[in-house]
Amino acid sequence: MNELIFAPVPVPGFAYGAWAAVGLGLMLAVCFAVGFLSRKKAATFEHFLVGHRDIGPVMTGLALGATWLSGWATLGMMGVTYQVGWSGMWFAGIWTLFGIIPCLFLTGRKMQQYSAKFGARTVPDVLGIRFQSRVVQSLAALVMIFFTTLYAVGQFKAGATCWHAVTGLPTFWCLLLSTVVVFIYMIVGGYTGTQWSLAIQGAVLGVACFALGLAALVFVGGPAAMNLKLMAENPSLLALMRTDLPATGNTQLFSHPVGIVSTFFIFLTMAVGFPHNVARFLGMRKMTRKDMMLLTLMVFLVAGPPIFLNAITGLCSRAHFGPQLLGLAPWKADLAAPYLAMAAGGTFLSTLYITGVFAAALSTLAGMLMVMAGNVTRDIIHIWRPQTPDKVLLKLTKVLLAIFLLIPFYWTFHKPPELLAVFMGYASIGLGGIFIFCTAASFYWRRATASGAILCMVYGVLSTLIGAIFTARGKIGMGTLEFIVLIGCGLCYFLGSYLQKPLPAEKLKELF
Repeated sequence: MNELIFAPVPVPGFAYGAWAAVGLGLMLAVCFAVGFLSRKKAATFEHFLVGHRDIGPVMTGLALGATWLSGWATLGMMGVTYQVGWSGMWFAGIWTLFGIIPCLFLTGRKMQQYSAKFGARTVPDVLGIRFQSRVVQSLAALVMIFFTTLYAVGQFKAGATCWHAVTGLPTFWCLLLSTVVVFIYMIVGGYTGTQWSLAIQGAVLGVACFALGLAALVFVGGPAAMNLKLMAENPSLLALMRTDLPATGNTQLFSHPVGIVSTFFIFLTMAVGFPHNVARFLGMRKMTRKDMMLLTLMVFLVAGPPIFLNAITGLCSRAHFGPQLLGLAPWKADLAAPYLAMAAGGTFLSTLYITGVFAAALSTLAGMLMVMAGNVTRDIIHIWRPQTPDKVLLKLTKVLLAIFLLIPFYWTFHKPPELLAVFMGYASIGLGGIFIFCTAASFYWRRATASGAILCMVYGVLSTLIGAIFTARGKIGMGTLEFIVLIGCGLCYFLGSYLQKPLPAEKLKELF
């Protein structure tokens, strides 16, 4: 039994690296081709940001699935269950559909309508229109840039972790490859190219994660054998709540009822309010009932069973390798899935999985960078200096893409997060807590005003920053931080909206 638990870790090298390079090369060739075909649709500043608003439900659903999965779900969640066992399931995927499906119905349709009716090009643009406030629009852009930078660090680590697992290359070269790939196909294709690339990668990733989860279970001898191996190492790995872990800090998510309950709200708010998720709807055509059904089906297929099986893969990896991956810095538990793919699936499955995760992590990063660059040019420069020529804005957007790439590259290289999913959870708490009110709630509560939105954003940023410091020091738990941010943002949004008069009735009728 001990020999099975502590099986040798696969040795990365030419065999795995060569096939992974072939798979990645094919994927990128398709994405680059899509980007070049999309060049004409990205010739102007507006088209670079939102295309021609003609993308259908299948492509939108697959693209949304890819941004939702990203490095967070396809690598980080396996790392969580690998490190803490079954108690990590609450944070590693059980609640995922409870967030992403409401996003389609509560936020998606409204985002598409604002884009088509008012010409909105970015998420802050939508908020500027809704609240009739340039201050709200620019502040939303700055808040999104701050939190999205944190989230982008996680995507960098996910892509680099996959590449290191199969090649053994040093951290710098793994990160540099990620940077070059993202920059090329974003510059070429703009929004449309990124959206199509996301869709292709989302389809591949859904299949890869589903296949790996099933292969992992077979490899360790089924669920019963997996649990026996986990118990032989440490019975606490089978607990649904790890009371042996501290009830404060990051481990509260796995060790205390407050932390476990908070995971539901983290997933709900991050899915419904995440700007890089809801931005997928800005370039979509008008949705019919049939379109909504297709959109929901695509999202379910990509973000449903595969995410649950991702968490199972982490458990299988712990059953097979034991705790030895925790000593492989800086990647540690995040190597759980790539190494198990190499051990359980051989070259074919490992190539499919590595290709899918690498591409999805980078495509999500690309989507975020598009949001960040557009935030500066559209939501800060253009609204305050509308006379700026579109050609200048387009060129500046492309320059900003490079700048925003370098920031997470430098951060990830010098101080990579220890556990990918937990690090990204801080950005999720802040972004979700703010934008579930400022974006989603604003579409349905007519009394909302700019004062409420501004107070909500300021409080959300400050409470997340200060709370993260206290969480890191073990003074409060990460679940407690979620409720501090979410409840506080709600109070600021709703009570703060009464500090000024609502928009005139005729304007509200036009907006709603």
